[in-house]
Amino acid sequence: MGSATSQARAGIDEALQGQPQAGLDDARDLFQASRAIERSPQVLSALVDPVATADARAALAERVLGQLGAPARAVAAHLARQRWSKAEDILAALDDAGIRIAVRSAGGADVAGELAAFERTVASDAELELALGGMLGRADDKAVLVERLLAGRASAAAAAILDHLVRAPRGRRVRQLLRAATAQVASASGSSLATVTTARELPAAQLDRLRAGLERQYGRTLQLQQIVDPAVLGGLRVAIGDDVIDGTVRSKFTDLRLQLG
Repeated sequence: MGSATSQARAGIDEALQGQPQAGLDDARDLFQASRAIERSPQVLSALVDPVATADARAALAERVLGQLGAPARAVAAHLARQRWSKAEDILAALDDAGIRIAVRSAGGADVAGELAAFERTVASDAELELALGGMLGRADDKAVLVERLLAGRASAAAAAILDHLVRAPRGRRVRQLLRAATAQVASASGSSLATVTTARELPAAQLDRLRAGLERQYGRTLQLQQIVDPAVLGGLRVAIGDDVIDGTVRSKFTDLRLQLG
């Protein structure tokens, strides 16, 4: 992330503080704004043009997004006033703002958990992963597939986020998209993401005990994302940010081989 973008991302907090009543429809508008701007390279370039004034960039955002609701236009205009290191960064900021508003509107729903569960579903089915993440296929068809898979079993906030992800992958693999979004949602919820990798799926009660122990150790609320990977053989690996606790059988075999030289 460039230095300009690092400073500009503070504008996301400022923009959302200015729209305290924004709800899920406004999050959907921001996702739509992100996709619309991405489809117009000229507009995207103009919104991050360092030569143009902040007022001119904000006015352009208001004009090209005139069909959207006022809160989304205001957030987009505020972000257009910032200076970004590269054009793609303002798209990521619009996505981040949309995710934060969606989470804020979700009440007590475990949006991060819902996204993690959807990622596990995708990971367990190679054909499904290809259908959602392959280069072929229309974005609308992928969105319909997501809606069919959820079938009312996820919150409206999670559904809106997933709909946007499959419509705007931006060159990223679908599981990469889902994991990154889960981390964003956890952060927006005021918690951190802990990724737990095991050879077999752990029962909910065991996950709850693991979460409680990790929260005591790290002193903060954690959202657990479980990944089942038979290649680890046994044990578990936990990743929280840059910290990795690797107690898998595969890791122990690797260490033993290294010791034997």
